[in-house]
Amino acid sequence: MPSLFTGLLRRDRIEGPLMFLATAALFIAAWETSSRMGWLPPYLVPSPSKIAEKFAATFGTMAGHAWLTAAEIAAGFLLATAGAVVLAALIVFFKPVERAVYPWLVILQVIPKVALGPLLIIWLGFSFFPKVLMAFLLAFFPIMIDTIIGLRSIETNSIYLLRSMGAGRLGIFRYLQLPNALPHLFGSLKVAITLAVVGALVGEFIGANEGLGYVLVSANGSLDTELLFVSLVWISAQAMVFYGLVVAAEKVCVSWHVSHRGTLGRPGH
Repeated sequence: MPSLFTGLLRRDRIEGPLMFLATAALFIAAWETSSRMGWLPPYLVPSPSKIAEKFAATFGTMAGHAWLTAAEIAAGFLLATAGAVVLAALIVFFKPVERAVYPWLVILQVIPKVALGPLLIIWLGFSFFPKVLMAFLLAFFPIMIDTIIGLRSIETNSIYLLRSMGAGRLGIFRYLQLPNALPHLFGSLKVAITLAVVGALVGEFIGANEGLGYVLVSANGSLDTELLFVSLVWISAQAMVFYGLVVAAEKVCVSWHVSHRGTLGRPGH
């Protein structure tokens, strides 16, 4: 039986990537064929081969822009994670903090971040920090909300049990609330990292002299569709790498959770 379950897990891990690669190859082949047959205007939708040529020709320049955008995303995301987790803990454990701060956080959240972008550029200029702040603002709120939910989603009987065993507030947090909050936290981190990417790019759209968002705006202004698609490839690859890092951290930190039991947790296995 263990060998059967192990076989199912291995087959699932192999079949998933193979299915993705197969569908991607079919899509690219259909796209290339449509372009060569003249069904897709090259000035609107260039062929994959032309995009690949442009990618190779601009690799060095685009890599420099990508590193800057990656630094903005990482800085904003890490600041949002640290700030949101600390503030969530304060809100859960100290009622005055919740009453004083939480309404202001909701007000800040409902303000469209695109509307704040021009103000940030006016206040802080075209430097690195406005893009980090945009990534921070978009990523912060979902992390804080899910962390609050995780810290509060504790059965009263479990708290009473730990108290009967001599655990204080710190012990309850360490052995009960924190482990319970981790799945919620990592769920929000997977959402937040994609929002951090959007935030950094929006900041570059509004005011920047370099970065992938800047390249997109420049390519759009010159109607260089090949460079537009190359920029999208870089942005998508970058977002996938960041998302994969969060997923890897989740597997390490919450491997015990039901969401990481693979096919054994699915109906019919």
